[in-house]
Amino acid sequence: MKLAQTLQTLLLNVRQKQRVNLDQILYLEGDINYTSFYFQSQRRTIIAHPLKHFEADLLPRGFLRIHRSHIVNSRFVKSTNLLENTLTLVDGTVLRVARRRVKEISGFIF
Repeated sequence: MKLAQTLQTLLLNVRQKQRVNLDQILYLEGDINYTSFYFQSQRRTIIAHPLKHFEADLLPRGFLRIHRSHIVNSRFVKSTNLLENTLTLVDGTVLRVARRRVKEISGFIF
């Protein structure tokens, strides 16, 4: 039971022992040494770690690196526009996809 629960959460802050349910994360946005987490509840949390810090934990769990500044939860991708290199989330957010990641993204069926 504890193992399943651990696999579905991500530790955001070690000092505060702040955990977040992966099913609530829409996407992450990196800005130098800070990462913003955007949630389904329209809430945003900023953590003082670069995006790469979270990448290894999230990619095997259904998240996609679409740009050097964005990681998205594939469960919340509504559509992709490969001509414009964009990806639309279920909440209407439109994010750019890096040119070199278009092939990787086009392999997923949303």
